[in-house]
Amino acid sequence: MRDPLRSKLNLIITAVVAFAIGLGIAARFDLTPPGVAQEKNPPLRLVSSNWDASAAQTIPMNGFAEIAEQITPAVVTIYVDRDIAEHSRRRLPEPFDQFQPEIPPTVRGSGSGFIISEDGYIVTNNHVVEDAARITVELFDRRRFDDVRLVGRDATTDIALLKLEADDLTAASLGTSEGARVGEWVLAVGSPGFTRGTEPLTMTVTAGIISAKGRNIRIIDESSAIEDFIQTDAAINPGNSGGPLINAQGRVIGVNAAIASRSGSYEGYGFAVPIDLAREVIDDLVEYGRVRRALLGVQITAVDAPIATDYGLERPFGAQVLRIEEGMAAAEAGIRVGDLIVAIDGEQVESVNDLQTKIRKREPGETVRVEVVDYERERRTVSVRLEEAEAVQTASIAPEVAEETPDPLGLVVDEISSDVRRALDIPGEVDGVMITEMDRFGQFAQRWGRMSPSDNPIIVSVNRTEVGSVDDYRREIARVEPGDVVSLLVYDPNQRGTIPVSVPLPSNPR
Repeated sequence: MRDPLRSKLNLIITAVVAFAIGLGIAARFDLTPPGVAQEKNPPLRLVSSNWDASAAQTIPMNGFAEIAEQITPAVVTIYVDRDIAEHSRRRLPEPFDQFQPEIPPTVRGSGSGFIISEDGYIVTNNHVVEDAARITVELFDRRRFDDVRLVGRDATTDIALLKLEADDLTAASLGTSEGARVGEWVLAVGSPGFTRGTEPLTMTVTAGIISAKGRNIRIIDESSAIEDFIQTDAAINPGNSGGPLINAQGRVIGVNAAIASRSGSYEGYGFAVPIDLAREVIDDLVEYGRVRRALLGVQITAVDAPIATDYGLERPFGAQVLRIEEGMAAAEAGIRVGDLIVAIDGEQVESVNDLQTKIRKREPGETVRVEVVDYERERRTVSVRLEEAEAVQTASIAPEVAEETPDPLGLVVDEISSDVRRALDIPGEVDGVMITEMDRFGQFAQRWGRMSPSDNPIIVSVNRTEVGSVDDYRREIARVEPGDVVSLLVYDPNQRGTIPVSVPLPSNPR
């Protein structure tokens, strides 16, 4: 009888040899299924691209110290005294007025600016020096000048130009904003001038990047305002207004103007007037003492997706005309409220800012060809002789609103009575239904609120079908489906004209 231990050893050796032969046969005939004997993922291969070393030349590797040292001598603090009218200074009635402290006849504010020429021209914001009775400038080297002259200011771009008489001035190097790109490094420099503790807060430098270009945030309270802001996350705080926005080469590409904030403090959104726009204003102020700007004579708004769909455009572009200034260039040429301006001299208009840029590059008196798409979706081209713009002050009024209604547009409408027609002086040819209540969260209010608000607007047509009664209105509204764009013509009693309003409905209404 064999030794049991030797028998077990022979059995194990036989099993190992058989297993090895089986693996060989499987490998030979590729019988091993994927994922069992193979790796789950292929090896990671890193591919190196050819890196252009010149791209790093604009990125400061050792901080911004050299750039800051270069620009700060050109930055100034601007102190402004504004007179307070006697009737605005409230006093306590007798005999309590003896306990009231003396009310000063002036108030003082401050802001920033920067020198752009060795002979003493200084750029700042219009809102820094607006209504100033006296302007004082303090230089980086602590020299003060009380005889500063206001050369001119432009409320539509928030730019102002000052002039002082001094020697040994350091001027900032001006660049161009056209070639500035989102993501580039920038510095926001200012000298606020207000006091914190015992010393005034002077030179401040903050760093960030360009976050966006061509921003229109509607902060300039002018009907012909031109907003084409550079947005940055470099901190721009109160007092830094009017200071320069600097690129990584140390050149000025913008004039710090504003912040967007719910709290009034810095929240990461700063805005600067592009230096290319500021230079146009500066050149006019130096040569004429005022800004000469070509004007179409229209108020416009952006074309978004619902408007583009309503007018049959493949994508949103152009600018929609909301109002025509009577007797001005556009009115004389036949441009109408509701028209979409889509091209100037054959160049497509992409946005409101693009249209403003194209027009402001023209001179008053110059004739341009304006291509429009009208409310009937027809294209036509008209010749417009541009006029010289004059700033017109406008007020911002919130639309009247009401509680939520079952109407898909969020409206309650009523017939136009003869008494209402007389009270509002509504022309006899204007027929429709009057909006009496408006859901402030409704679809119509969201569109109407960004346009020119008025009291009791009148819906003249729905989806290009005239409505003369509440029944007509309800019948047309009943035909719309979720996700549709409702096309309305609305008569504005304040403007005494009709305005197209394209109202998108949600695809899944609640």
